Amino acid sequence: MDSSLFQTDFYKKNSPVEKINFLDSLANNSIQNRNDSLYRKFLFDLSDEYFYNNENKKSYSIAQKVLNLSLNAKDTVSVAKAYSYIGDYHQISHKDSAYYYYQKAEKLNRLLNRNYQIGKMLFKKAYILFFEGNYIESEAQVANALLYIKKENDAEMLYAAYSLMGLNFEKLEEYQDALKYQLLAKNIIPKLNNSKYNLEKKYLYKIQSTINLANIYEKTGQYDKVINELKLILTPDLKEKWLQGYVTVIGNLGYSKIKKGIINGTDKYFKDALKISIKNNFENNKIYQLKNLGEYYAIVKDTTTSIKYLNESLQLAQKLEMGEEIKMALGLLSQVDYKNATVYDKKYIAISDSLTKAQRINRNKYARIEYETSVVEDENKLLSTKNTYILIGSIVLILILVSFIIYRYIKSQKREIEFRKSQQKAEEEIFDLLKKYQLKLSIAKELEQNRISKELHDSVMNKLYGARMQLGLLNEYNEEEIKEKRLVYVDLLQEIEQEIRTISHDLHTEINETQFDYSNLLSNLIHLQNEIGATNFSLEIEPEINWDSIDSLIKITVFRIVQESVLNISKHANASTCYITILVDNNHLVLEIKDDGIGFDLNATKQGIGLQNIQERAKTINANLEIISEPNEGTTTKLKAKIGSL
Repeated sequence: MDSSLFQTDFYKKNSPVEKINFLDSLANNSIQNRNDSLYRKFLFDLSDEYFYNNENKKSYSIAQKVLNLSLNAKDTVSVAKAYSYIGDYHQISHKDSAYYYYQKAEKLNRLLNRNYQIGKMLFKKAYILFFEGNYIESEAQVANALLYIKKENDAEMLYAAYSLMGLNFEKLEEYQDALKYQLLAKNIIPKLNNSKYNLEKKYLYKIQSTINLANIYEKTGQYDKVINELKLILTPDLKEKWLQGYVTVIGNLGYSKIKKGIINGTDKYFKDALKISIKNNFENNKIYQLKNLGEYYAIVKDTTTSIKYLNESLQLAQKLEMGEEIKMALGLLSQVDYKNATVYDKKYIAISDSLTKAQRINRNKYARIEYETSVVEDENKLLSTKNTYILIGSIVLILILVSFIIYRYIKSQKREIEFRKSQQKAEEEIFDLLKKYQLKLSIAKELEQNRISKELHDSVMNKLYGARMQLGLLNEYNEEEIKEKRLVYVDLLQEIEQEIRTISHDLHTEINETQFDYSNLLSNLIHLQNEIGATNFSLEIEPEINWDSIDSLIKITVFRIVQESVLNISKHANASTCYITILVDNNHLVLEIKDDGIGFDLNATKQGIGLQNIQERAKTINANLEIISEPNEGTTTKLKAKIGSL
């Protein structure tokens, strides 16, 4: 299936009946298990062709099919387009349904940021509102549509929007604005491209634009302008190309002439227009020409004929349910048929009230569709006090719940930020500690290298040089005493060899000691404390611990707790020994610090700053801290922090 079929000369030259038969054959052959983008495009074009050939039901059927396929394919663009097509089908007879589908299409296009399509849907909704008599709402929708349409290069759509805006202002009796927008629409017409198809459109748009301007001039009493404008377009081509437009022009021309006071011969305009309207079933035009004839005969004082035509206009307007036209006919009958003026006035008031009520109902109906809410009758809108309280209570509960959720979310985000800051700070602290430790090791290494260099130069090198010189002299003699001396120097060489080995071993040990990690950092802390304090500290770390896999915040916390504990024990415990053990138990890092000092009563003694610091640090990593102490029984501090799988 290929959409290009509809552009071929073979298809275009067919008669309307032949086109429908051809489209039917394509539709029947298109029933297959396909759902790709090309197939969906073909179905859209097929629906278009049915629509252009006035086969609305068939167009609708194809649009429904492509909608289901698009939903299955999750093709949102095509779903929105299908909703628009279905809205077009409902536009003539079910305007509320059309509005509903245009609204759905608009929402999807907003999700997709398809501005031009948003503008088109807004325009179509405005068009429906206009013909439902909701001119204020229609004007608002067109204004929104223009915000999107003006950005696109679519002169035809812009013409339609300006024209509809002008019609809304005309109905609202804001004639200056109406004239402004109709002139804007007229100025757009030359911008349409000059294809054969558009040349015909440009001609029709020019006629329609002139009629719209003439209507405004008529409403403002500028009948000379109306006559001049309409005469310019009243050409033989008009009757041939657009018969209904021709009827409107001659009817409006005749009406403006009688308003101008040109009475003779003007009835011919109305009678010709009425004859054509009856023959071609132009019902709307027929109403206006009957009304025009009624006014004409009222002016020439033929009251009977005037009443006859006005009654016919009234009956047809009632049949077609055209409220404004019914009011217009009743108003004229009240002026012409004096005897029954009271009856007509009552009917006029009744129909005015009915139209007002109908417009209010329409506003509610389209507001319901617009906001997807339930529309109820006025008597059902009042809620009982109980239901009102329930509603208010529900809203308050929802607001509280939403506020609580937001509060919890903000709080959790704050905790997360604080944790990350703590983690970053811990990493920086560890880095600083390691950097300081590395600096100390580098200094120690340099001192040790200098010592070894000095020993090699002052001791080993001198001994080697002396032994080499003595052996060289002794090689010149072969006496027994000389042999014994050589053996002495051989022993000296062995002694030098042992000394070199010792220095080499010391150097190797020093190199190993400079390879540091977190364990070395802790060991260095204990080593320094042992050098300056009376307490003998012993550190035992489980070798299997993979420190790289443990969070930096935990490592710096453990380091600071060990540091704080060692300092407290040295200052206050009077302990001779203290054992520090670090191991992993069931995915938990366990730190135990046990001393044999004087201890203290946990309940009786006020906690010092050091102990408080240890407790605060334990909280930062959600660790379990246990301190056991009795007077003269020493103190045991045990920290257990979850580290996950190692």
